[in-house]
Amino acid sequence: MQKALLNGHTMNFRQAGHGEDLILIHGLAANHAFWNLVLLLPLARKYRVTVYDLRGHGFSEMPPKGYTTLSMVKDLNALMDHLEIGSAHLVGHSYGGVVALHAAVEHPRRVRSLTLADSRVRALQPSQRLRDWPDWREAQATLLRHGIEVDENAEDVGLLLLEKLAAPEWRNARQRMAKKALFLPFGGWSGGNRSAERWLKLLQTTTARRDVLDAAGLTMERIRTVRQPAMAIYGEHSRCMRTCEQLGHILSNCKSVIVPGVGHFYPVIKPAFVAEKLLEFLGTVPLDVPASLCARGDDGEEACAA
Repeated sequence: MQKALLNGHTMNFRQAGHGEDLILIHGLAANHAFWNLVLLLPLARKYRVTVYDLRGHGFSEMPPKGYTTLSMVKDLNALMDHLEIGSAHLVGHSYGGVVALHAAVEHPRRVRSLTLADSRVRALQPSQRLRDWPDWREAQATLLRHGIEVDENAEDVGLLLLEKLAAPEWRNARQRMAKKALFLPFGGWSGGNRSAERWLKLLQTTTARRDVLDAAGLTMERIRTVRQPAMAIYGEHSRCMRTCEQLGHILSNCKSVIVPGVGHFYPVIKPAFVAEKLLEFLGTVPLDVPASLCARGDDGEEACAA
């Protein structure tokens, strides 16, 4: 592991491979180990792959504030400067995908392509309630069998579940559920108990709980300005499918891929499949981004993603 002092706090990162730059961004309550070797090795044979821990996650420092996607974009930008990466393909899972999308809006010249992996974008999907899931009654019953009670009308059920499952009293339950349809973090693949403890500390001692609910200026209008080649890859049983559908409508260069038989955490369950689809998509991205793929900013000026 390597560390760098960026924006006043230390960030943990790793690199492997050679070629065009590819940066993978994990989601909330995870860390860089979310991207396991079955996924990383095929990518590193063709690209220089960078993985890192978001602020407050993994082995990166936990500052008291700065957990909106806009703040995370500033961290990403600083990391790219530190590593002398002019532009890169960005891949983000869940919250990491929203960070990647926000980066494409803020710094289009630095983003060669964009992959959103089961991300929920608030401007496109304002709420995520248990009762909105197609199989919500079955999911609720499964949770109750494990002693986890969730309000079916809670607006952000994903965030609520992350907090509940991180609690020490649910350690056994989350281990049992680790590889089932309701796969959730802290089941052992990403540091397990340490990750759970760190997630609770983040919620309790920083502004993260409030910040992750803040769209931070990532509006529908600004998302429409994205012109980079994009892929929206979502699990068949994803609770974020509304976002996937909207991305296909509003991004002119967006390809949609559905991963069969899985839900939100499919990169852990089907890493080889994800690597294959990523390589297929990245192989279609031109080396020279034409003027037609420029993004128009709020000031009316165009900026190319090359």
